[in-house]
Amino acid sequence: MAHDLEYADAIQETLDQLETENARRIIKKLDGILDFPDHFLDRLKNHPGYKLRVGDFRVLIGWDKDDETLYAIDVFERKNEYRELGKYREVWGSWRDDD
Repeated sequence: MAHDLEYADAIQETLDQLETENARRIIKKLDGILDFPDHFLDRLKNHPGYKLRVGDFRVLIGWDKDDETLYAIDVFERKNEYRELGKYREVWGSWRDDD
């Protein structure tokens, strides 16, 4: 059974800033993992989320396994990935309270 996918505001803003081809690749990859996300996602150390590799980019993912829902939170270039994660550590979960 395919998982649902929700996009946070942060990832939508980041995708708008990326080159069109990169944004399309990321969206296509996100759509492609919905049937078997555990095959594609890597658990992050010292962080409650997961990451998805898409070329030189990493997508920060929240995964509610009970509701079978993936939350695409933000996209980072690989070289900045771990430096950027710190800003989400304290507010994890609050990004989806905006609904």
